[in-house]
Amino acid sequence: MPVQFQEKMPSYEDIVENLAEGVIGVDLDLNVRVFNQAAEKISHISRSLVIGKPVKEVFKRNVRITEMLEGTLRQGRLFAEYEEKLVTRFYGTLPVGVTTSQIFDIHGNVNGAVALIKDLSGIKSIEAGSLRKERLAYIGTFAASLAHEIKNPLSGIRGAAQLLSKKMKEDGRSDYINVIMKEADRLNLIVNEMLDFARPAKLNRKELNIHRVVDAVILLLQEGAGPAAFVKIYDPSLPCVSGDEGQLTQVFLNLMKNAQEAIEKGGSIRIMTRMMTDFHIIEEGAGAGGKMVAVEIKDNGCGIKPDDIEKIFTPFFTTKAGGSGLGMAISLKIIKEHGGLLKIDSTPGIGTTVSVFLPVAAM
Repeated sequence: MPVQFQEKMPSYEDIVENLAEGVIGVDLDLNVRVFNQAAEKISHISRSLVIGKPVKEVFKRNVRITEMLEGTLRQGRLFAEYEEKLVTRFYGTLPVGVTTSQIFDIHGNVNGAVALIKDLSGIKSIEAGSLRKERLAYIGTFAASLAHEIKNPLSGIRGAAQLLSKKMKEDGRSDYINVIMKEADRLNLIVNEMLDFARPAKLNRKELNIHRVVDAVILLLQEGAGPAAFVKIYDPSLPCVSGDEGQLTQVFLNLMKNAQEAIEKGGSIRIMTRMMTDFHIIEEGAGAGGKMVAVEIKDNGCGIKPDDIEKIFTPFFTTKAGGSGLGMAISLKIIKEHGGLLKIDSTPGIGTTVSVFLPVAAM
């Protein structure tokens, strides 16, 4: 007679422990009795420091979590996917969705409450990227129309000013006309940048050694007698990337000039390259994943305010006097058209790190 093996069914504890969402269960005294692995990961608090302690002591900096659990336990108020900012132990705030429910014993009496905590950071990132993409598409169409409307009369103004300048040289009043021509040229530059941002780029792709592209930009900036000291930390085994040399040069020139302008005398800019394997970008139109080359540009300058970080890629937003506010928007557009990703991390008073990820050339 064949031996039969009975499969062991997972226990309720096993199920709760392996959920992707954090589970926080409290008793009638609001002491924590359940705190699964996901809750540890989301809050960065060890279970050994939590079990048996009052929930308000565990979440001192997250008063709303305690209030929601208490409201659910005492008043029967239920929260469903309530969005909240969770202050974690080490890494700042995290967007979460909180769902609460009462816990009943076998006699139907309330004997506790539970909160299900869902990490929304990935979802929020995708939503923000989608919203930014829609906004950029609209602004791009608007910018193209506006640029074409401005360009023709602008050319007429400059031409007329140039002719008038020749006639007014004898009167000694040509300086006023020179101002008009100078401002017309500056406006024409902004219009051309708008057109660059609005129209789809035609990439002249080829295999590129990214170190050579970056070195050429550094040489150009050093010749400009900038105050920065460039520190290069290159991975010599880095493979070639697939890209348009001219457009990538424009991106790195813009990013390094921004870093150069952010630092004071004696400051430094560190350029580090490394290989990223099994890298995936969850954005429509971006590379599907695989091997990517990372170029990190880190300065120890003034940093960027948190409110400004959200607007940094928005066309015409700038904190620099005389800036067009199109440099970062164009840089992001170019990197996305290469199937890459551009990220910025910054702390005011400490510095800024810009990371560019580009796909490796097909071998």
